[in-house]
Amino acid sequence: MRIALVQPPPRSEFDRHWARFPALGIAYVASSLRAAGHELELLDGKLAGMTVDEIAARVREGRPDLVGITCMTVEYPRAVEIARRIKQDRADVPVVVGGAHVNAVGRQALVEGEAFDFACVGEGEHLACELADALERGDDPSAIPGLVSRRGGEPVTGPPRPPPDDYDALPFPAWDLFRHVETLPLITHRGCPFRCVFCSHNSGFKPRYRTPANVLDEIEEVLDRYRPRRIRIEDETFGLHMGRTKAILEGILSRGFHGRVTFSAQTRVDRADPEFMRLMKTASFETLELGVESGNPDVLRRIEKGITLEQVEHAVALAKRTGLRVWCKFILGHPHETHATIRDTIDFIAKLNPDRLSVSIMTPFPGTPIHEMALRGEGGYRLLSGGWEDFDKYSSGVLELETVSLGQLKRYQLACYLNLYARNGRLRELARLAVRNRAVGWEMARSAAGRTALEAGRRAGLERPQRVPSALSHTGGTPARK
Repeated sequence: MRIALVQPPPRSEFDRHWARFPALGIAYVASSLRAAGHELELLDGKLAGMTVDEIAARVREGRPDLVGITCMTVEYPRAVEIARRIKQDRADVPVVVGGAHVNAVGRQALVEGEAFDFACVGEGEHLACELADALERGDDPSAIPGLVSRRGGEPVTGPPRPPPDDYDALPFPAWDLFRHVETLPLITHRGCPFRCVFCSHNSGFKPRYRTPANVLDEIEEVLDRYRPRRIRIEDETFGLHMGRTKAILEGILSRGFHGRVTFSAQTRVDRADPEFMRLMKTASFETLELGVESGNPDVLRRIEKGITLEQVEHAVALAKRTGLRVWCKFILGHPHETHATIRDTIDFIAKLNPDRLSVSIMTPFPGTPIHEMALRGEGGYRLLSGGWEDFDKYSSGVLELETVSLGQLKRYQLACYLNLYARNGRLRELARLAVRNRAVGWEMARSAAGRTALEAGRRAGLERPQRVPSALSHTGGTPARK
């Protein structure tokens, strides 16, 4: 069977900023389909810069037997548009949608996307192969676990799909289908046992591991075939199973990979361990990413992060002493957040003085406890009008607090960056950063200014926010494996 896999093109400057890196999910699905004997084409709106028109034209001309589209929540409207355009030209071709958003909303992906014939809920490697094989044989695929299909125009959900039994048996991601890039992602385990209220747990709560030998074999293949400059480990918590993680690091050293490429990874601050940090540095890890989220201890308790500010300071200091670059990540707009708790975060960021910083606005992604709180109006939250295209945690925003407006959150977001560099005498570095990312910075500033004008109009009685945006009012499912 000839199959076209589609990545939607970027929607904003933030999307373009992150579009420099290929996606693991679609690369794994592609390699699994190819191993099952199917012919693959990647229509890449991100790395290859293909437009919606170009993607539709390639499907029309190439006449694949099946089209698969992946999407995050903010990309779902673009995925709907692509499917609609494809169906205008080729009403007969089956179109399946998958990805993180579909895992969270389930059958609702078909309710809102009339041009989709199927939706994949759960890990897609085996699911995609089973769907392609069933369609090739002419069988009814509706009973495939994890698949949502249409019957008489109504979505029908198959039984829940368990995760694969053996992750070592999965083919390595098909990076040869993508444009060459300098940084390639790699994942050593799936699933996260922690209960942070803002996370959708797209891979479930139970950790599922690859063996260190399998991970090391993939690194060797990636280096030999694709020759990246960097490998970014995408584990939600690198070091979750510390003995296994240290075996991977020791394997990197024993196989000499540390002399051929640099690495980065993210972990939790409560995993800070001198031996762990030393091994990472020796194994040519450049950057360590730490999810901090807030500089206020009460907020950290409310979001069930399970860490303390003291642990954060210890982890950052230890990483710096080891020679690792530190990238700290924060969120503004936690439940019951106030101006005072946000100022605590701004001050804490400057105190930590990380090498790199990311500050996002709380976004009620489907499948998260924050989503349910926002729908019920709990946590001091107020939903604003908008659709899935606004679910960009950096530049858009669909959520504000009764005590802190979205416009104020966005101005505080800018203040986090400015205060970090100004208070630590890093103005020259700030200037270089602003020039290098001027399109992203301009989008942030324009968004904050636009929200300020909107709020002025609201106060003047010219506009009132809707309590529940259409995108949030009728979500329809959670990941099957949960």
